[in-house]
Amino acid sequence: MVSVCLSSGTAQQYTNGLTEIMVDASNVRQMVRALEAKYPGLGVEIQTTMSVAIDGTILPDPFLEEINDSSEVYILPKIGGG
Repeated sequence: MVSVCLSSGTAQQYTNGLTEIMVDASNVRQMVRALEAKYPGLGVEIQTTMSVAIDGTILPDPFLEEINDSSEVYILPKIGGG
């Protein structure tokens, strides 16, 4: 099981305030699908407006990245800039 941490705003909107969720996944795509199954709308939100950080690195295209029980996974709002 992988621990996924959400920002408080995202948690309030989708998980009734839970900021840490455990899912069974071995890569980010499976993680997103598991989150979508538990919390409808969350997976779509992650794919369209969120960034994924694994072990302290924000990844531009994380969906095939492997994760495991010791991975630190954070879902963050995308940061815009110019």
